[in-house]
Amino acid sequence: MAWYGWLFLIAVLAVPAVICGILYDGKNDSTPCIGCGECIRTGECVLVKNRQKAKKAAAKYKKEQDAS
Repeated sequence: MAWYGWLFLIAVLAVPAVICGILYDGKNDSTPCIGCGECIRTGECVLVKNRQKAKKAAAKYKKEQDAS
């Protein structure tokens, strides 16, 4: 009967491990959504919006450095 307890414990620990493995599988540095609800309200994702701003700022800085 004690092995049922160990089997249950392994199952309880394995399910979150599989879920985290799927979410953090190395394709992205973060999960696709942080669940803030900002995209529903404003229509744009907070994560993607900030990445685009950073890329634009880096490109602008690079152009300024190349020009001088």
